[in-house]
Amino acid sequence: MSAKKFTAKELLSKTMPFVWAKLILRLIPIVLLIIGLVLGAWLLSRDNFAGLVIIIISIAIYGTVHFVVTRMAGFAVRVGHIAVLTEAIKTGALPENQIAYGKQKVVERIGTAATFFIINKLVDRAVFQLQMALQSVANLLGAIPGMNAVVKFGQTVVKNALKYVDECCIAWIFYGPPEQSAWKGALDGVTIYAQNWKKILGSAVKTALIVMLLTAGIGVVIWLVFAAVFSAASSGWFTFVALIIGVFVAFAIKRAFIDSWVMISMLVTFLEVAPSTELRVDMYGKLSSMSPAFRDMTNRAKAEIGGDPFAPAPVAAPFTPPPVAPVAPRVAADVFCGQCGAKNPAGTRFCGECGQQV
Repeated sequence: MSAKKFTAKELLSKTMPFVWAKLILRLIPIVLLIIGLVLGAWLLSRDNFAGLVIIIISIAIYGTVHFVVTRMAGFAVRVGHIAVLTEAIKTGALPENQIAYGKQKVVERIGTAATFFIINKLVDRAVFQLQMALQSVANLLGAIPGMNAVVKFGQTVVKNALKYVDECCIAWIFYGPPEQSAWKGALDGVTIYAQNWKKILGSAVKTALIVMLLTAGIGVVIWLVFAAVFSAASSGWFTFVALIIGVFVAFAIKRAFIDSWVMISMLVTFLEVAPSTELRVDMYGKLSSMSPAFRDMTNRAKAEIGGDPFAPAPVAAPFTPPPVAPVAPRVAADVFCGQCGAKNPAGTRFCGECGQQV
């Protein structure tokens, strides 16, 4: 019986604990920001320019808290989410306790989320370098009159579509056998993506276009809501604060809900083609020549597995039976007569003394 195939929409609704966790983590620094901005706007509306200092400090604090929350707890939540999604796509069933399963898988497969973070960053850098290596083709098209704007728009869409290659690589690490090297899994993930770029990137571009439209729409709606809330104050400062808050809240919602949906869509497409992809050894060489980050990942994989990560699996030698020790020839023993007890040579049928049959 084949495993159940979940759609991206189903997986999003079934893994909402991770999505809500992402939103809460991103709202923590935003709440602190809102408090500081509202206080600053209130002071400025009374011609107290200490409010401007409070606004500047609030934005600086937001950046620090946001970095700590998203880079530590936020990244762990994202990796755990990928582990659960990979299990659901692979087996057609969701773990009963998703949060516990995600934590367990991270510990089992790598030890800590810190190594996943390093893998994530190297994959991001490798993808960026590969994108830059192909940039010359786009630049040639941009030289055609009227094509520059089209090329730039296309580059923006492709850039957004390639943002989730690292998630695909991490999913492939979870998908593989437990003994698989995490670095080898990441290398294979990039290579699989490169070999199937038409199908995967085609789906990603469509999704990226939808995301760009949804993000713009959410930003406008949230700004209008906050502007309406603060309009009663009849202060330009409060309208300015509403604009800033609207941008940050829209970004938090996008990262929690829209980005989760895009990531899930990418994983579904990637894991649909990855298991049946026959990796080409020459592709590793091409990617290594185009990206120093890919070469760095290769060196880390070699160090982890103690050998060449691209070497074919050793072929078992044909079975050779062990040598058999020669058996010494069996020497027939003399026989004794049962009647008189006389000794007779081997093979004798009648006793030489009494004539009885022996």
